Amino acid sequence: MVEFALAAPFLIILMLGVIDFGRVYFAYVSVTNSARTGADYAAANCNPSCEEDDLAAIRDAVVAETTELLNTSPTNPEVSVNIGDSLSPGTSNVDVTVSYTFTTIFPWPGLPTSMNVERTVTARIQE
Repeated sequence: MVEFALAAPFLIILMLGVIDFGRVYFAYVSVTNSARTGADYAAANCNPSCEEDDLAAIRDAVVAETTELLNTSPTNPEVSVNIGDSLSPGTSNVDVTVSYTFTTIFPWPGLPTSMNVERTVTARIQE
């Protein structure tokens, strides 16, 4: 019992650290996949012009990929779309940036309780 009482706090902190690390990695993979999905959608549907409805559809495609993340809201994740100057197929790129604010489940001493997970994916506009 004494050994367990001495080891239990260390094991609980170690377990919480592993869970938080896994959550950060899962958030990074989800943000990467959602940015890739948004860039693919934009590359296929933003020719010859990309209008406000298309930008909303790109955001919807990105948000649909992040439904399993915790702490999502209308502003988290944040999606920005940057389209090249010429919207001619094969010569212009579209950049989709997804930014997600991750919060830890445990306040770690010396580490921030929230961090920004961001990923940008570039795709060429298709014909």
